[in-house]
Amino acid sequence: MTPVVCIVSVRRSRGKTCLIEYLIKELKERGIKVATIKHTNEPFDTEEKDTWRHTEAGALEVACITPRELITIRKGCISLEDGIQALHVKPDIILVEGFKRSDKPKILCADTVEEVEEALRSISNIVAVSGSIIEEADKIEILRKKYPGVNLMKPDEVVEFLRNLVIKNWLENLPGLNCGHCKYGSCAEMAKALMEGRASLDECVAISTSISKIIVDGKTIPLSKWPQMILREIVLGFLRSLKLKDIELKDANKATIEIKLKD
Repeated sequence: MTPVVCIVSVRRSRGKTCLIEYLIKELKERGIKVATIKHTNEPFDTEEKDTWRHTEAGALEVACITPRELITIRKGCISLEDGIQALHVKPDIILVEGFKRSDKPKILCADTVEEVEEALRSISNIVAVSGSIIEEADKIEILRKKYPGVNLMKPDEVVEFLRNLVIKNWLENLPGLNCGHCKYGSCAEMAKALMEGRASLDECVAISTSISKIIVDGKTIPLSKWPQMILREIVLGFLRSLKLKDIELKDANKATIEIKLKD
């Protein structure tokens, strides 16, 4: 599962957007793909806009396309999970601005010791504190004495924290096939390259190749490229043997098969 981290604060104008901008740029330079989600209390689609009229008329979802953008609008009670599921890309990490009431790990941006104390009382799963408070030695000293378990991080330290989070997720997703199709020769050597910043998970052939897959009770079984190709040809051969009246296999994009393993 893609790591999700929220950047939060207890007051406005505490540098959340500036921190996220910095994190995106630094992580991108390290070969890490980032997607973001922004929480706002202000409506994006305002009354009497054409898109607003579409949704008011009953459209389930509205896509607005400009020469440079694709914007989708869905009305209703939308959660952070809805936003994550709505992403059309496969990032290595998702940074969220806001959603301090969610259960996701959070990095707090704060200016004062009082803000940190308030946040620790009212916001769950704060894994680190950053923001302008990190630049003031006297406030740092107070926090370290009162809350020795709180991680205090400068922006560059947040980058390394997130990078390690991504790498940990990559390592957990390595299939362990030792198929030899990547340039590293084995999953152990690729894991070493991931840790050293010399590789990305996209270089794993078994993961990046999407020809066919097997999922057993929700768990994906890792297959290298060759077994994936064989599985596709077996299924295609079976389908060609059937008398399909309303389906043209040459025009089909995807086949889904479900098998009940127990009676």
